[in-house]
Amino acid sequence: MSTDDRAPVGYDPVAPATAADPFPAYAELRDRCPVHRYDGYDHPMWSVARREDAKALLLDPSQWVNHLGAGIGYAGDEGRGNLQHFDRPEHTRRRAFLRDEFNPVRVVPLAEHTRQLAEQIVTAVRPLGRCELHDDVALPLPIIGFIEMLGVPLDDRDRIKAWADALVLGLSDPHIADQPTREIKAYIKEAVIERRAAAEAGQPVPDGLLSTYSLRPLEGELIPVRELQNMFLQLMVAGHETTTSLITNMVWRLLEDREQRWERVRADRSLIEVAVEESLRFDPPVLGLFRTNVEPTTLGGHELPADSKVMVLYASANRDPATFPEPDVFSLDRDAVQLRHHMAFGWGVHFCLGAPLARQTARIALDVLLDELPTLRLDGTTERIAPAFLWGRRRLPVAWD
Repeated sequence: MSTDDRAPVGYDPVAPATAADPFPAYAELRDRCPVHRYDGYDHPMWSVARREDAKALLLDPSQWVNHLGAGIGYAGDEGRGNLQHFDRPEHTRRRAFLRDEFNPVRVVPLAEHTRQLAEQIVTAVRPLGRCELHDDVALPLPIIGFIEMLGVPLDDRDRIKAWADALVLGLSDPHIADQPTREIKAYIKEAVIERRAAAEAGQPVPDGLLSTYSLRPLEGELIPVRELQNMFLQLMVAGHETTTSLITNMVWRLLEDREQRWERVRADRSLIEVAVEESLRFDPPVLGLFRTNVEPTTLGGHELPADSKVMVLYASANRDPATFPEPDVFSLDRDAVQLRHHMAFGWGVHFCLGAPLARQTARIALDVLLDELPTLRLDGTTERIAPAFLWGRRRLPVAWD
């Protein structure tokens, strides 16, 4: 597998050591085998490690397509509706259908409510002196916000969170998500039918994305219920899980060196944006996603047959020294413009639609924590989240005076 005459690179994407800390393995891939084949699945899995190779692949959506799925498994037509499963020109139309609710201008008015929600969450734990930051702060902030955007009852948040967790785990093991997928599809179907019936009868419908997308026509036609189910399945994962990881990862790194990071940002709030972007570069919540080639091709000196599954390693691209000096150092002194070259939200036509909202939520969360819990510190061992292709802290115990 190696690109030189040294010993082959034994990269195993799901080995315990790789899962615990994938970045040394990525460094070896970039140095010795930037395009790697792994045969531990039913079909070969290829990985692309260098930023320029990843960028070139993502900027060629005619050759490297999404409709066969962004995970290791091959998706069929059952995924229709999920934005990740469309290619141009259909992807362009579907993205435009969703875009207004997530563009930078539209998310700004949400900031005040997000801050109020963050203050309520942090104020509730402040008398305790310690908490599990993932469960008590980083998780409820985006999930409650996401539920409110959907326009579903807050009483459903525990069910929706459980479903979303299972969908995320399904990126690594599709069978885990089978039953939760059926349950959430039934929930969405019932909600869509109720909203359409109410609208047809001239009755009021709840505010929120569930109503908006149920009733908004796409080129003159309402989107079929089946496609709406898949669309909301994607939003369930993208709408909160990655933002939760962004918040926990960011706080984790700032507290690893309190004096030089946490205290520095507390004293100079202009560094909040840098902290968010450096966290996205250093610890991207999504380690990578897959593309599939429509024709046989050569990649990094390897001949790939058509329909090869290739994982674009965003996290490796973000540590590429050709783009980021001292890439394995978390630094608040990086240039903000240069930082925007990270690939935490992907690149090209499939750049994450929810990036503006995720960034805004993370900035607000950090600002509120700095205000309300200024003496925050790590208070125990952290633990990573379970899905092998995602990166975040499932446990982040913290304390304060």
